[in-house]
Amino acid sequence: MTKSNCRYTEFSVHRSPLGCEVNINSIGTARALFLKQTQLRYRPLAALVRSAVKHRVMIVADGEEWKRTRDAITPYLAAAPIAREYAPVIKSAAEKIFDNLVERSAGAAAASAPIDIDVESLMRVVISGVTGHLLFGKALPVGEAEYLEKTLSKATQMVRGNIPSLINTVVAAALHLLNCSEHQAFLFLREQRKAVRDLLGWIGAKIDAAELAGAPVPLLESLKSRFADRGPAGRRRCIVAEYSMMFVAGIETTAAALTFAIAEIANNVSVRDEVITEARREAEAEFDGEALTLQYPYVYHVLRETLRRHTIVPTMLREAESDQEIIGNRTGNCSGETVEIGETVDIKRGSVLRYLPVQGNMRRSIWEHPHRFDPDRFGRPLTAEQKKSHHTFGIGPQSCPGRAMAITENILILKAFFERFDLEHKPITQNISVERNVLLTIRPVGVTARVRAAAGRAEQHSQV
Repeated sequence: MTKSNCRYTEFSVHRSPLGCEVNINSIGTARALFLKQTQLRYRPLAALVRSAVKHRVMIVADGEEWKRTRDAITPYLAAAPIAREYAPVIKSAAEKIFDNLVERSAGAAAASAPIDIDVESLMRVVISGVTGHLLFGKALPVGEAEYLEKTLSKATQMVRGNIPSLINTVVAAALHLLNCSEHQAFLFLREQRKAVRDLLGWIGAKIDAAELAGAPVPLLESLKSRFADRGPAGRRRCIVAEYSMMFVAGIETTAAALTFAIAEIANNVSVRDEVITEARREAEAEFDGEALTLQYPYVYHVLRETLRRHTIVPTMLREAESDQEIIGNRTGNCSGETVEIGETVDIKRGSVLRYLPVQGNMRRSIWEHPHRFDPDRFGRPLTAEQKKSHHTFGIGPQSCPGRAMAITENILILKAFFERFDLEHKPITQNISVERNVLLTIRPVGVTARVRAAAGRAEQHSQV
């Protein structure tokens, strides 16, 4: 197939001097390409991250390099260790930050006063704090979590239209023509360069402090073994870079999911009341991996529906690892009748493969009333097509390894939040402003919620 532009039922192909792009709109095609093979990372994104942190971190690595780092990290992100080691820290850190807000709401009077909160910033601080336990063996104090949140925001912001971004675009186009996209060196704004330096320096200092204190940090020891073939300076640089990306990936995505969830809960009175009822129910057992989703099923359904309605990673981008063939169907005419005609389409190595998960999450033929926020749809058995189409944490071998951690964080933080606060009804989900960061994930901005301390919480704090 040599046509420049070809449109099929399942995908479209666009060929130009800059290469080939395959825009996929069928989950079946996406699964065939991403699930059955390990495709290459999107080279411009890999080059951007490498330019920033001077290391090809796991989230943009390929082949043996990716596998070795993933093998070093994933044992500490599995459901059992997360439930055993991490869940109590999440609970404690979230409760401490939210209790401080309760004190602000209660003031000196028994009757709590409403306060407005910037939801996303608050959730980023909570996630920053608890991630410290995984990386340094101890949750971060609130002050350090706030510093990390601000520094991370500056380092990962997507800034368009300035001179450095224009230069990056021109150079990227030239390198793509030469098939050398992986050698792209990005120019960053001065504020971003400083924020990245500050972030890497802060992480290095925290690692030193953890080692000096003798705190057990299994993940750190595993990464030391992973990069044992490097010299001391190289090994340190690799670990600091991997830590920086774990902060970025964990904080950006989880805080966004929590923000969208609270916005949807504020928008739906019946959902809010159900969440509050479940969150304030006495816990039946301690943390036990997947049992957390059974202990708080409605909160879990709210999370799943939030991630269906709001795609935090809006685009799955890969590059074809090798020359491949896929079947495309197009409408044709045969003897005066309209029929589906199948064609074999050649996809060359290096072709960009792009799939938008929203197509599987919002398709009317798959989900009844897809634009409606309905957590109860996950309380019923999903159809085979729904199971196949809903990929919260990616598709295939390169899917997110932090699934258990993200689910645990979301459930426990929502529980701690609604244990302590009554949330006012506020229809805001139709006009939430979003922006993409440099890793192409979605960040909701300017989402505010009005809360007041729950009955009993205000009196408790006003007496302290």
